[in-house]
Amino acid sequence: MKMPESTALGLQNSLGWMSPDDFTLDEIASSLNIVIKEKTLAGAEGRILIKGDSGVITIDSSICSEGKRNFVLAHEIGHFLMHKDAVALFSETDMTLNEWYKKGNQENEANCFATEFLLPRRLFVSLVESKRLSLSLIEDLSSYFHTSILATFLRYVDLGKFPLMVVFIENGIVKWKRASKDFPFTWIPKDFRLPVYTVAGDLFYNKTIETKPQKVDAVEWFSEDFEIKNKSDWKLWEQCYQVGANSIVSCLWTY
Repeated sequence: MKMPESTALGLQNSLGWMSPDDFTLDEIASSLNIVIKEKTLAGAEGRILIKGDSGVITIDSSICSEGKRNFVLAHEIGHFLMHKDAVALFSETDMTLNEWYKKGNQENEANCFATEFLLPRRLFVSLVESKRLSLSLIEDLSSYFHTSILATFLRYVDLGKFPLMVVFIENGIVKWKRASKDFPFTWIPKDFRLPVYTVAGDLFYNKTIETKPQKVDAVEWFSEDFEIKNKSDWKLWEQCYQVGANSIVSCLWTY
C-alpha cells in the first residue's frame, strides 16, 4: 500500500519541486500523462478516469477559486498515483471537499496526499513556527501555497504551534469542527446554534466584521463542554470570515 505523505514527497522529488511556484498543477498532471478537462458536473467537483498509466481528470467548470481547484486536482492526482489498481473511476462530491474528508480509506488517503503535496509539512512548519496566529498569517500562507484559506487553516490545526479549533457554520448552525489535539475544549453539540456573543455571532446576526482577532469568553462557545466548569473564566482568540452567502468559518485559539 502506498502511503500518502511518502507518495507526495516522491512526486516532488521526481519533479525537482522546491517551492509552490515551480509548477502548476496542470503542468504536473500533464507530466503524469493526465489530461485535464473542465465542464459542468452535477453533484461533483471533480472526478478521474484511470486507464493503465494515463488518466483524465474532469473539474467542475463552476469552480472559481484557485485554491479549491488546486485541491481538487491534487486529490485526483493522489488517486492516480495510489489507487489506479483499485478502481478506475473516482468522483468527488461537494460535501467531500467541504468536510475535508469522508468515510473510506481511499478518500482519506487522497486528501492526505493533496494536503502534503500542496502544503508540505517541513516548509509549512518553517513558515509558521515564529509567527503569531491570525487570519492575515493564514491569508499570506494561502497566497504562497496557492491553497484555500480553509485548507490552510486546517493544515495549521495539524502543524501550528497554537492550539486551534476550526468551526464551519451554515445558516447559523455549526455543521462541523476540527481541533488540534492540544485545544482545551472538544464538545460543541450537533446542530449547535451559533452563539450571539461571539465574533462569528456578530458577523452572522449583526453583519459586523472584525478585521483583527478578538477575545471572547470560552463559555459562549463551550457552555456544554465538560471542561468548562474548571475553565469558566477562560478567554479565547476568535477570528472568522465568510465563505459563502450563508456560511462562515470561525477559528478559535488559545493565547
